[in-house]
Amino acid sequence: MKTDYRGHDRAYQRNRQDPNFEGWSSGYEEDWVNSWLPLIQNHYFPKQGKLLELGCGAGNLSIRFAQQGYEVVGVDIAPTAIDWATENAAKLGVKAIFLTADVLQLAEIEDNSVDIALDGRCFHCLIDRDRQLFLKNVYRVLKPKGIFAVNTMCNEVPATASWLANFDQRSRCTIHGEIATRYIGDSNDILQEIIQSNFRILNMEIVPPQNVEDIADLRAIALKP
Repeated sequence: MKTDYRGHDRAYQRNRQDPNFEGWSSGYEEDWVNSWLPLIQNHYFPKQGKLLELGCGAGNLSIRFAQQGYEVVGVDIAPTAIDWATENAAKLGVKAIFLTADVLQLAEIEDNSVDIALDGRCFHCLIDRDRQLFLKNVYRVLKPKGIFAVNTMCNEVPATASWLANFDQRSRCTIHGEIATRYIGDSNDILQEIIQSNFRILNMEIVPPQNVEDIADLRAIALKP
């Protein structure tokens, strides 16, 4: 299937000019309260350490974790996003490192060097065999006993025109033109992908959709043995 991961940079270029956008979207305060604080509060999630955010965008989530005391490195394939993240952190006086990097390689990150790898909703943007490559490199950069935290779309898409027009049931991907943009798999299939990459699932939950256009999220914490 065709992908265009580097095309995300064009979206960041547009969004950076729009005062209504904080990054990829808006509403990060609500998302922090509903999605990420519960993750931190889970007893399996480390309360300190070096945290790598995968697909950090404009740095909104990385900055929040840095403010919580984590040593944060954020990576994204979009140079505009990394410039924006660096600027956002500087404005707030927050210490964090942001790097332009491909999450399918993570060449800039050393083996066994991070305590936590955080999927900042990047995993569902990866398609087909790229998902296994991503998991392989996440496993590589984590220290033994390191934690991989996932928050990714899953299960059924809404039965609305905007979703059904672009969703392919066979591949479980949204398709725009010829480009596959999101993988929205069954939650059990996603968990099996993680397990087959040698992680051990410590905790998981399905967060139900909040409105008719939303999709459920799989929130999981996995261990590198």
